[in-house]
Amino acid sequence: MIERYSIIGIAFSGVIILLDLYLLKKDKVNGSTFTRWFIIGFVIGIVSLVPATFTFIYVILGTEVLISAVTVASFMSLLLLIFYLDYRLNSVNDKLMKLVALVSAREYDSNRKHENESMNDK
Repeated sequence: MIERYSIIGIAFSGVIILLDLYLLKKDKVNGSTFTRWFIIGFVIGIVSLVPATFTFIYVILGTEVLISAVTVASFMSLLLLIFYLDYRLNSVNDKLMKLVALVSAREYDSNRKHENESMNDK
C-alpha cells in the first residue's frame, strides 16, 4: 500500500511536470528551463514513489520520525514559488531580448539615414 506522503509527493511531482509541459507547449519557457524543472519534478516523483529513499533520508539526517506536515508544505510552496519566479525571469529575458533587437534595428536605420543624408549633401 502506498503511504499518504507518497501520494502527496507524486501529486506534487505531477503538478510540476504538467505545469512545465504546459508552459513549454505555450512557448513560455526555453529548453533549459523546461529540462531543469522536468528533472526536479521527476526526481521528486521517484523519491516519493520509493519508500526506501525516505528511510535513507532518515539515516542521513539522523532522525527517526517523519518531517512535519508544515515543513513539507513549506518546501512545496517554496518550490512552486521558485518555479513561478524562474518562469517570470524567463519571460523578462525574452522581452529584454526583443527590446534590444528593436533598439538595435532602429539605431541601424537611424545611422543609415544620417549616412544617406551626408552623402546627398556632398
